[in-house]
Amino acid sequence: MSAEPLSGDGPADPDPVSTGRVAPARRGASGPRRLAPVRTVPPPPTTPIVRPGRHVARDGTPNGSAPEPQREPQPEPQPEPQPEAPAPGSLFEPHVPATPPAPAESPAPAAPVAPALPETPEQHAARRVRQTWTEVEPRADELADWFAALLFSLAPEVRALFPARVTDPARRLLRSLVLPMSTVDRPGELDAMLASLVREHRALGLRAEQYEALGVALIGAMRRFGRSWDEATEHAWVHAFSLAAGPMEQAVRAANAHETPAVTGGTVVGHRRLGRDLAVVHVAPDSPVPHRAGQYLTVEIPQRPRMWRPLSPATAPRPDGLLEFHVRAVEGGWVSRAMVAHAGEGDRWRLGPPAGRLGLDPRSTREVLMVAGGTGGAPVLALCEDMARWARPRPCTVFLGGRVPQDLTVLDRLTELADRHPWLAVAAVCEDDPLDERTLPGVLPEAVVRSGDWSEHDVLLSGSPRMIRATAAALLVDGVGLDRITYDPFTE
Repeated sequence: MSAEPLSGDGPADPDPVSTGRVAPARRGASGPRRLAPVRTVPPPPTTPIVRPGRHVARDGTPNGSAPEPQREPQPEPQPEPQPEAPAPGSLFEPHVPATPPAPAESPAPAAPVAPALPETPEQHAARRVRQTWTEVEPRADELADWFAALLFSLAPEVRALFPARVTDPARRLLRSLVLPMSTVDRPGELDAMLASLVREHRALGLRAEQYEALGVALIGAMRRFGRSWDEATEHAWVHAFSLAAGPMEQAVRAANAHETPAVTGGTVVGHRRLGRDLAVVHVAPDSPVPHRAGQYLTVEIPQRPRMWRPLSPATAPRPDGLLEFHVRAVEGGWVSRAMVAHAGEGDRWRLGPPAGRLGLDPRSTREVLMVAGGTGGAPVLALCEDMARWARPRPCTVFLGGRVPQDLTVLDRLTELADRHPWLAVAAVCEDDPLDERTLPGVLPEAVVRSGDWSEHDVLLSGSPRMIRATAAALLVDGVGLDRITYDPFTE
């Protein structure tokens, strides 16, 4: 996402009453408007909040209109079944069909329905891949171990690319193969993701001639764990792998021929502990990393060789190329704990290719809602810093949540940014400290839903898989379309 030069502020926030937002406070006669502190926010209602355009007047009539005359009771129409919302964090999301329009009072005779077109081989292969993967995904760890064992038997040299505990990297490699296979029926999406996947495979150390072994190991593992696996399913998986792996293999050969580096080295120039399990790390790369605001990088540290982990820079791309990472030590996480407790200035890190879905279109005028939990605020801060450089920033509301106030690592910087730019409003949510005057009480998904109607916003989610699942589910139930919600599908 290219940043536009700064040339003035964007449009001011709309009236909070009409949008359903938390009422912003006004600083001065014409200063920026902000979300109010907790002391002015009413407690959570005991009844559902009525959204704008759907409120009921005191006399019981919609929108305060005059009571309608009594009519003969009519049978209530039965609601049509709605598609089940997917669980965010899964490898891919099902396509949700659009809700059909309500029939007219006097419908015209139905036109003859054209027969459905038969599936193309690509559509059939992608559909079977998605169906079968949904069956085996609950056993992804077992599948990954079996896949790794088959791969090492077919290509023993690949074993040196993995750490002693192979489950996590094998699972990520497995998903990086299945994801493009599930989109071979959508060439545009497939082409868009291939470049980042190829860079990730090259960062791992894979060579073009090893893709055949990857395919054989993948099919062998799926044959063992797929409940409905049969000859037709295996043929579909083989076809999908050939369509997805062929371009990746060609891209790897082309990159190697041009001697393009797969990874970039970097030196740790700053390491600051913010708490027992939290640290801010600054890394100076040997050469600029071509990332966009909101993307993440795969990182390898000397304390945990061959164990790559995704980290999101907390700043928009800087002229000096310096990268800032906010790292929390996850329980049972080998890499994150080593980054927090043992990384130090002078350490040499390896930085893999940038990837990720989070981003904003400068050409759109739709308002934006960003919801971040804990260190998930890093890419949100980077996106807001980047948008501050645009000529016409999009109105944006940020909710930053944490268990305790110390978890809100980027709150001060977001607040400072909001003080300078009227298009940005920031609200913090704290679960375990309801008396903190800077934060709203309660759980992040509930605070977001009760604070406004977000159905017309572009929504970006960043944080742990659990937080993303809960927030996306709450927004879907509240009327936000699935196509409006964007997040990176981390599952570890």
